[in-house]
Amino acid sequence: MIVNNDVQTVPAVASFKRAGVKETVVLLAIAWMIPFLVHVLPWSGEIPLGAHLLPMFWATFASVHLFGLRIGLLVGLFAPVMNLVVTGFPVSRWQMVLGFELIVFALAAWWLVRRTPRHWFLAPASYLAAKAASTLVHMTVAPFGDIGSPSAFWIESLRNGLPGLVILVTINLALIKVYPKQQAE
Repeated sequence: MIVNNDVQTVPAVASFKRAGVKETVVLLAIAWMIPFLVHVLPWSGEIPLGAHLLPMFWATFASVHLFGLRIGLLVGLFAPVMNLVVTGFPVSRWQMVLGFELIVFALAAWWLVRRTPRHWFLAPASYLAAKAASTLVHMTVAPFGDIGSPSAFWIESLRNGLPGLVILVTINLALIKVYPKQQAE
């Protein structure tokens, strides 16, 4: 009988603060307020300003970075529903797509922040993962209704969302600077 005395270690992961009721309420208010303000800004573009700035993802990423997956999912799913009720945006045909993307975004961000919390690209990488997932789902089972061809959906989403990706990088960098986490080892 061979006995292996090597100790296997589990890779260290970054930890998250525990969100209390006060923090959760503040995050939900911010998650609703930011997209609401973006949607009420004067805008004459053919595509809503939110599709360019990606405000639904801002508070979701901050929530995941600070408090982990549960709060990130709660915040991410709360904002689109509240904004639909108050402003009519996102229009209902995009509500399911956005909800799905926010779930994937929160999961990807949580996984990345836990493993490599000091990298500046976690928020945009999580957005790209969410957009790729929704495009793949649209290609295979098309549960989102008529949102165009999957390739056009992918390309237009990324092209329209470039300013929002820059904002996500900025938020990502600010969180790393103001609320640093220990690097996983």
